[in-house]
Amino acid sequence: MSAYLIRRLIQMVIVLIISSMAIYTLLNMVPGGPFDGLMQNADAKTRVTPEQIERMNAMLGLDKPPAIRFIAWATGDDWMGVLDEAWAGDGRGIIRGDFGMSFKERRPVLEMMGDRIKKTVVITGLSAILAIVIAIPIGIFSAVRQYSKADYAVTLFTFIGTAIPGFWFALMAIVLFGIKFQDWGLPQLPTKGWASLRAPRPGTLTHTLGVTQGSLADVALHLVIPVVVLGLLQMAGWTRFMRSSMLEVLQQDYVRTARAKGLGERFVVIKHALRNALIPLVTIVTFELPFLFGGTILLEQIFSIPGMGLMYFEGLSQFDWPVVQGYLLISAVLTVIATLLSDILYTVVDPRIRLG
Repeated sequence: MSAYLIRRLIQMVIVLIISSMAIYTLLNMVPGGPFDGLMQNADAKTRVTPEQIERMNAMLGLDKPPAIRFIAWATGDDWMGVLDEAWAGDGRGIIRGDFGMSFKERRPVLEMMGDRIKKTVVITGLSAILAIVIAIPIGIFSAVRQYSKADYAVTLFTFIGTAIPGFWFALMAIVLFGIKFQDWGLPQLPTKGWASLRAPRPGTLTHTLGVTQGSLADVALHLVIPVVVLGLLQMAGWTRFMRSSMLEVLQQDYVRTARAKGLGERFVVIKHALRNALIPLVTIVTFELPFLFGGTILLEQIFSIPGMGLMYFEGLSQFDWPVVQGYLLISAVLTVIATLLSDILYTVVDPRIRLG
């Protein structure tokens, strides 16, 4: 086990090095820069000249060759003065826990991520738990009662859930819980932000329940719609996959043998079939978690949640490459961790599997 983990950790480091090189290269191939918009100002007094743009690029080190800038971004630029006396660096490099400075805000990227990543992790974690808790029992129930009316209803639900675009589902949730509830005289659920920015107004659920502005209960009410929307979108696909996996296992010889011995159906399903059916689902769920992290980009934009997704979107629109690079690198780290986590979970789900 220890030898396997060491081998996998070495592989993970190699993958992350290649990923960081790819991320940096692709972003530097994009035309434009953080100051290009300043040259398009209509007011001649505020319009910036190309010479001023060159000086600002030099201040950020953007006039240096891409290969040198990548090395400085990865390993730190406190030693770059040895190669270039004009280099004015202020970052320590990603291998020393520093993603550099934001071009726009001139703040460390890690400082910008600090509170935002907590919000994104909370949303993705709660939605994943919700999806798993609902998808597994429904998938088992649908497989055990194959071709029943309940099975057809579950199948219809999963097809609809996988076909609905996430942004449309989010907008419909806002319309239902934010607008229609008001028309029907029902308390409205919060549909924007992480918490209330002002005292709750009459007609909202936060006001009806007497929730204090900015309290934990206030945050929980604001998370209801985003978590449910993201959870239901994942739950549809996971339910369908769990049903298919369970159906395949229920047709195996050892399951028929267990039934022939007179064991109860519930015991056969839970004790013999479920653990083997969970093995493929473990792979799907663990690999979905990094994509779930990235899937919040659109939802955070729609629900105005100041998380990692919204920061990434703003970084792209403003050519703030250190912010974008930091987000993409974290996504790559989550992906390689998910591959290792899936292998470890195999041994938990089925003790017969040993890592060697």
